[in-house]
Amino acid sequence: MHSLTDSIKSPKMKAKAIYEYMQRKNRYVSVQIGIGGFQPIYASDVDRVSSGDCKALVNYTQALLKAINIDSYYCVVQAGDFKKSLMPDFASMAQGNHIILCLPFKNDTTWLECTSKDTPFGYLGNFTDDRLVLACTADGGKLLHTPTYTAEQSLQYRKALVTIKPDGELAGNMTTTFKGWQFENRPTFPGEISDEIKKAKERYSINNLEIETLKLNIANNLQPVNNEEMKFTAGDYAAVSSNGFVFMVNMANRHTSVPREVRNRSTDVYINRGYTDVDEITYTVPAGYRLDSNPLQVNISKTFGKFTASATMNGKNQIVYKRKLQMIDGTYHKDKYQELVDFYQQVADADNYKATLVKAN
Repeated sequence: MHSLTDSIKSPKMKAKAIYEYMQRKNRYVSVQIGIGGFQPIYASDVDRVSSGDCKALVNYTQALLKAINIDSYYCVVQAGDFKKSLMPDFASMAQGNHIILCLPFKNDTTWLECTSKDTPFGYLGNFTDDRLVLACTADGGKLLHTPTYTAEQSLQYRKALVTIKPDGELAGNMTTTFKGWQFENRPTFPGEISDEIKKAKERYSINNLEIETLKLNIANNLQPVNNEEMKFTAGDYAAVSSNGFVFMVNMANRHTSVPREVRNRSTDVYINRGYTDVDEITYTVPAGYRLDSNPLQVNISKTFGKFTASATMNGKNQIVYKRKLQMIDGTYHKDKYQELVDFYQQVADADNYKATLVKAN
């Protein structure tokens, strides 16, 4: 570990080098039987067989860091997409199902997920974010809180430049970036490009979608960003008539699920995780047409979320579609439930908007 890190000045960058070494060297093997469900195997055994479960890999990484005098805490967490904290007023072994590692750098606490070969350094994601965990320190157990990915930080930003051809075919380029917990909306370790293209075609509800090129890449910095670039076509995307075209302006991110109506609701509303989706699509359409449908213009603001959407003619042959949906995690009074239902219905209605183009006089 010294030969790996002695030329690095920053303790955090030293830890990053060791973490990435551990990822390259080891693979995850689950151990859950008997005492093996609670007690890690020796770090020397992990080093010898290059494998271990969450307990073993955290203990091993902790040993590597200790060799260069970097302190860390072995932490018990209840992992899962649903955020669940350990109980502050009651201790029991059954509350946690996973182990992560905490590096208590001064003013820069860093957390590590040691079971993944491709998770970026310092990133936890929605498996262990925003909850109380038990840190095993030299002074005994302490409750710590894992990082929270806010609605603003958990951003999916999409921008597309596309063309509607006279025969109704859609063609163009689309770039999407993913941050915060939405970083994991795309694979962190992509497979064969043919497999990823197949997954992308299933992911986007665009009829007759054909993907010419697909690039997936990660900006692996301390605030990781996942990027997707796509060049594509879609035949018959717009319905063509003798007088014009009709097509759906939200081609890539439509919300279709609306919560059911509930009378006399007795429980509060809980939004587990916040996020922000931003879409901007510029359509170049055949010359000589005008927008016949009412322009899309929606602006909704609630305590639990915000939504804006617009589709306007920009010049003679461009339609610019913009959409922003932000959901804010938290607990809201039960009386807000009907507002939430109405909110999602308005989002779904706006996402279903179709632009109608007719020949200009």
